Amino acid sequence: MRIEGAAVSLRDWESGDAARLTDLLVPERPWHETNGPYFGRPTAQDLAGLRRRLLELAESPALPEPRTSLGVVRRSDDLLVGTVTWYWESEETDWRRLGIVLWDESVWGQGLGREALTLWTDYLFAATDALRLDLATYSGNPGMVALAKRAGFVEEARMRRARRWAGGVHDAVVLGVLREEWEAGRR
Repeated sequence: MRIEGAAVSLRDWESGDAARLTDLLVPERPWHETNGPYFGRPTAQDLAGLRRRLLELAESPALPEPRTSLGVVRRSDDLLVGTVTWYWESEETDWRRLGIVLWDESVWGQGLGREALTLWTDYLFAATDALRLDLATYSGNPGMVALAKRAGFVEEARMRRARRWAGGVHDAVVLGVLREEWEAGRR
């Protein structure tokens, strides 16, 4: 599967991603500083496990529908820069939560994340009967909050002073979009 945008594409994982994943999935990369850092920085072993799982998807003859993750690649040179994901917050109530991580800090601030989130949201609404999609972050990640708002998500919840982290106190933030809001915004 490949979903084309103007500046990025979302695509299935490929065996050829192995070397690039080795470079991107290391504990020292800056993306760990804002991607749920309060859960603890993943170890090299944790990240090697993630790399292995992504490469297993590349070899899998039967991929899930809808896809649970895709690679984000820069179209200008087909460089893998990140991932989009979704998971069940509550399968019993059909509550899906999505995520995006741009692992390559050299592409931050170029609008690639907004386009990737937009493509992913379009795909998930087209591939499912979800009534809503949301993502969770924290106030210590203002880039993610701004990216989600630019893509059309609205702040739905803010748990004030929910996370003590890195010498500060941060809010937990959930941003979401309803199917009808998304479709109206895409017209």
